[in-house]
Amino acid sequence: MSKYFFIFSLLFVLGYGGPICDFKINNVSSQIDYALKKNPNQNLSELKKNLQELEKNCKDSDVLKDINQNIEMTQNNLEQAKINLSDAQIKGNIHQIRQAQIDLKIANLQYIAAKQELLRMKDLLKENKK
Repeated sequence: MSKYFFIFSLLFVLGYGGPICDFKINNVSSQIDYALKKNPNQNLSELKKNLQELEKNCKDSDVLKDINQNIEMTQNNLEQAKINLSDAQIKGNIHQIRQAQIDLKIANLQYIAAKQELLRMKDLLKENKK
């Protein structure tokens, strides 16, 4: 009997993605529920596909890796937006300066959002360890 319990426990642990994956799966499930209530035709098949993919292949370490890559990308975008603003200021074109300022604000907000997502996911890991 204990042999079967051990095998079942091992399969459960290997199949369990972790608290971050649970959060992601619950989030997509909520989006599906909302889509069914509000607009059943919009993105429903894509959401269901995403849910199946998460349930099958999600690992906390992979999610954290993707988040870190997103942070790196948004940080690069932020640096490029700063360079573009500097270039526009040198040229003195008011329209280009204004557009570069808007792009810089957007890039900054995207970078902040990416960092906040990482913090949320790390909090989920901490809560699970308690």
